[in-house]
Amino acid sequence: MPSQEQEQRQATRINSLNLSYFCIDENGRVTHQGMGRTLNISTTGVLLEANEDLPLSKTIDMEIAMKNDLIDASGTIIHSTKAKDDIFHIGIHFTKISDTDKETLSTLT
Repeated sequence: MPSQEQEQRQATRINSLNLSYFCIDENGRVTHQGMGRTLNISTTGVLLEANEDLPLSKTIDMEIAMKNDLIDASGTIIHSTKAKDDIFHIGIHFTKISDTDKETLSTLT
């Protein structure tokens, strides 16, 4: 029986380790920036691994290196879990991503 989390997903996620730059932009001003890597990704969101916790409900802008492509997306941080010392798994739901970048992601599944 699938878990409740799996039933709520709108798109298939694929395991994918990719370098990612992120920043939190509030009122036109970058208040935080960092690097991480994706653990899995879909056309609707990403699970990011970072060495810091990020605040829930904040909007995050991201650039994700996918082989020869650079995916630009914005999203909302929907959950954060401490995986081990100084490593966090952060769930991000995309709220802004171009059709071209969605198409690039959809070809991976």
